[in-house]
Amino acid sequence: MTMTEWHSRKYWQNRPVQERIKNARIPTRYEGKNLENYDVDCGDSVAHDAVSLWASKFNNNVSDGMGLLLYGPTGVGKTHLAQGALLDVVTNYNRSGIFISADRYVDMIYDEMRNDGELPEPYADPYLLKYMRRVFDVVVIDGLGDERAKTEFAKSSLIALIDNRYEEKLVTIITTMLSPKDIGRIYGSRTASMIEESMFFIFVEGSDYRVASKHARQ
Repeated sequence: MTMTEWHSRKYWQNRPVQERIKNARIPTRYEGKNLENYDVDCGDSVAHDAVSLWASKFNNNVSDGMGLLLYGPTGVGKTHLAQGALLDVVTNYNRSGIFISADRYVDMIYDEMRNDGELPEPYADPYLLKYMRRVFDVVVIDGLGDERAKTEFAKSSLIALIDNRYEEKLVTIITTMLSPKDIGRIYGSRTASMIEESMFFIFVEGSDYRVASKHARQ
């Protein structure tokens, strides 16, 4: 394995903007999607305005460690808004960030365990999980509650990520179909309390954004 040097928070913040965007690891399907091209006619304009306001006041929000909980039914554009907020931050501020689905995060934990506590070479950086937990300024956790393996291990891994970032007062953005009450029921009252203290709750509603947006382009 080619070892990668450990880097500080300031190192990641000071990378060139295009490198910060690349390091955000936004999935190919969502590349090019941002807050500006979110279709407010097909999606939730109120939620879009709330996320845009959060992004415009990011300097205050990062100082306070205040992220976002975007919750609502499937297909209403929560992921577009979350990754759009992430893209806005890493583009317009000297800040680092990364996008990860809840499923993928749990897979990475398993890969780390199978590789003596470090991520294997295909991940390019053996410290990536550690950066997510305590270094990157913003982490998007997409699809909390969608984990394929709803085991205690999967839940505890995600709880630990939220807990670590809460302790470091780092910004986390979560998308989920779960209500705040359901988050407490599944992940525990302590996790629900941390989320309530460190995130603005934004309910995203509407018809299926993916389908409506596709039809609007035809």
